[in-house]
Amino acid sequence: MVGIFDNPQLLLFFIFGGVLIAGALGVVFHPNPISSAVLLVLSFFALAGIYAVIGSVFVATMQVLVYAGAIMVLVVFVLMLLSLHDEGVAKLWDHPLKKVLVLSVVVLLAIVLIHSVREGVPNTEASPKGYSDSGSYEYTLSKSAEGKASVTAEGNTAAVGSSMFLDYLLPFEIVSILLLAAVLGAVILGKKNLGKKTEEGEQ
Repeated sequence: MVGIFDNPQLLLFFIFGGVLIAGALGVVFHPNPISSAVLLVLSFFALAGIYAVIGSVFVATMQVLVYAGAIMVLVVFVLMLLSLHDEGVAKLWDHPLKKVLVLSVVVLLAIVLIHSVREGVPNTEASPKGYSDSGSYEYTLSKSAEGKASVTAEGNTAAVGSSMFLDYLLPFEIVSILLLAAVLGAVILGKKNLGKKTEEGEQ
């Protein structure tokens, strides 16, 4: 059996996993929406850390850029538009089922934790590093004899990049055009609304 402290990678995996679970519970149970959004950012970063630990550097980077960056900006923007107050949320959490829900979650987490401790830590072949060595992409710039990518523990960004720009170049460009059209449409609609407000103000 491999000890947790004997494998720094496995130790980081459990640390990030604990932070992720704590942050997710805080998102659900915290009464303040803005604080829940901050805890959601923490959960996204913890998940990115787990991806980095298992060797998926590209996925970890996308997790930070897309979810912790763009998606969270959208979430905070919506919260500001809704102007949520603590009073309404507090009334929601005063529901009698709150204690039952919290107790159920605590009992479930305790059962999972006890089961994990009894089962012990996975061996090195089933560790996060072992998962990262398996590879999930079929082609790279330098194909092997089997035609599969040689994904190493340092990351698989090169495998993703070569597959995206060689095998899936046309779908990538189509998605880029769609995103550009969406941005241009948002700008045009925003300018129309701004022009209407200006005309109403002059009248």
